[in-house]
Amino acid sequence: MQARLRIPTDESGSVTVIAALAMVVLLGAVALAVDIGRMAVAKSELQKAADSAALAGARGLNMGPPFPYWTKGESQAIDAATKNSVSGQLIAVYHVDVGYWDLSWQGNTTAALKSTGIVPGATDVPAVRVTLKRDTGENGGRLTMLFASALGFDPAAVMGRTTAICLPMPVNCIDPGMGFPLATPETFVKTLWGMDPPPTFRIGSYYHDPTGGQWTSFLTDANDVPTIRALIDSGNPGPLKIGDQIYIQPGTKTTIYNEAATRVGDTVVLPVVADDFMTKEHTPILAFVPFKITAAEGGDSKYIEGHFVHDYHVPGGIGAAGTTNYGAKAGNPKLIQ
Repeated sequence: MQARLRIPTDESGSVTVIAALAMVVLLGAVALAVDIGRMAVAKSELQKAADSAALAGARGLNMGPPFPYWTKGESQAIDAATKNSVSGQLIAVYHVDVGYWDLSWQGNTTAALKSTGIVPGATDVPAVRVTLKRDTGENGGRLTMLFASALGFDPAAVMGRTTAICLPMPVNCIDPGMGFPLATPETFVKTLWGMDPPPTFRIGSYYHDPTGGQWTSFLTDANDVPTIRALIDSGNPGPLKIGDQIYIQPGTKTTIYNEAATRVGDTVVLPVVADDFMTKEHTPILAFVPFKITAAEGGDSKYIEGHFVHDYHVPGGIGAAGTTNYGAKAGNPKLIQ
């Protein structure tokens, strides 16, 4: 029987090489994961900053007159953007564009806004676009790859971009200073609303005219003349929205009509309430209606004269779908990209 020759083999060197290669691949994967994670964080920070800045800009468009208030929209967007940071550094470089967005562009993220100087069509709405980057010369430059650079990856640019529109809708909430303290019954509004041209009429306390309005101290329970005088001069001290319970004052307050004469020529916003309101009680705001004051008389007459205003943009107001429309409109800021 012939003996077999056995040659001893040592594979430990091959295992070491394979292990080293696997370690390189593993470390590369970890490095890429770390750097991709850093990029994702930076992009998220830029996107959130762009979102907040675009919404702030869209609200600024609504702060006129004029409407759209382009310069205010731009400045509000810039102010909001520069309050945010990326990678621990405050944003200092920004790209803010204002113009009209065409609602038919839905899904098109590359279309440039239309010029602010155009005559807007039926589908054109005021918009603000904000673009924020970490790129060469912008907000710390391109994001350096901490580990992946060893594998040949160059520094990466990161960007966040958002467009927000200011879509006019029936006003749901008005800013401080816009409200006039005369609650107006809804049936009275409906009777005169929609006529073209708007008819001039006189309105006053329901003590003298059952279809007329009544003084309100808004969200404060007050029965004194100085409160109403202050509200005639300065408007509502805080925001007012549909559904708020406002207090109806009793009495005719003759001297207050003379105070109202100081607002002749102004367009104010009246709260619309139910016909069955009661004095010394609260009643909810049902809607808002713009009213142009053309005259006011105290003494024996006690009236405010004027007319409703169609399609009036309420500065600083907030619009909402489903709100009763009596001509008071305001923008509804909304992100679309």
